[in-house]
Order: sequence, then structure tokens, then C-alpha cells
Amino acid sequence: MKMSLPYPPGTHVLIIKLSASQNPIAEPGSWKGWIPGSLDNAGSLPVDYELSGFLLAPVRVGEQIHLYRTERNGVEADGYFYSTPIVKIQNASLVETFNSIYRIMASQKGGE
Repeated sequence: MKMSLPYPPGTHVLIIKLSASQNPIAEPGSWKGWIPGSLDNAGSLPVDYELSGFLLAPVRVGEQIHLYRTERNGVEADGYFYSTPIVKIQNASLVETFNSIYRIMASQKGGE
């Protein structure tokens, strides 16, 4: 099993939430009624989203994904994203956290 991805802090990445993990500690919410930035949202972020931005820390088992987000679902949305801790890195791009399964890929967009 891989213990980390090869992207150092500062790498521009695209993160796609593929699904909830098998036994998430918080079920995914839905976009209906979801208020960005609200502490009152139920569950984790809905499944159908993509984020892009800059990694703030290495992607490692046991750590959270730390991202300075510049876009969510293709719309400018500056902010910070933190996942639940990573429990498994399945291959060069597939990461499982306590709540979610993500595909993480380096993006050319950050170099523009």
C-alpha cells in the first residue's frame, strides 16, 4: 500500500469526490439546503463535487488533505478544504479518507 502521493505542498491539484467511503463517519449531505461555509450543514459535503487548488501539506496516510481551494465545481470559490484523515492510498491517484473516496491529480492550471 502506498503511504503518500508524490505531490509536494504548493502543487496545483484537481480533487474529485467519487463516493462516500464504505462506512463513513458522516454520511454525505445533499446540495439541497447546503449552505457554503455554514457550520449547521448536516453530514459531509455532497458526493458530486470537484475542487481545484493548491496543496498546503503532503498527501499521506494518517493525515488530512489540506487544500487552498480556488474553485469548486468549476466556479471560483476561494477557501480552505480539509478532509477527514486518509486511511488508504490505493494507487497513484485514488485516496480514501474516513468519509470519502477521492481522485487527486496534479493540474496544469496552476502553472498558467
